[in-house]
Amino acid sequence: MFWWNKITGFAGALLFAYGSLMLGSCAESDSYSVSEGYEAGTTETSTAKLEISGMMCAHACGGKIKKELLEIPGVANASIDFESGRELNAAEVEFDPETVTPESLAETVSGIADGKLYAVASVQVTHFAKEAALPQ
Repeated sequence: MFWWNKITGFAGALLFAYGSLMLGSCAESDSYSVSEGYEAGTTETSTAKLEISGMMCAHACGGKIKKELLEIPGVANASIDFESGRELNAAEVEFDPETVTPESLAETVSGIADGKLYAVASVQVTHFAKEAALPQ
């Protein structure tokens, strides 16, 4: 009986360590791409479209994502584009690029619920500027 307890105790510890490793690495395995572009506009502003997987509904999931994004200093507006059954839904965010980065927007969404709910697949940033101020 003594040996059986040692074996089952060791096996349990091994399973616990493996499970902890697998759960702990979920958020870090997510990767996303960031693309940036410039367009002429009437005001100088920047927007980011975050493509997000894991959203189940517009109200609870979309509301939580929008709330978290709006709490970031430098974010002026956020809206959710959700359609049931779609693999990737989106958050549209208007932000100040001198205060917040596209990466921090993605990290905020991916970090909700310790990274267990949502993953950001891509971030598409558009910087709007008056035509004379556009980079050549």
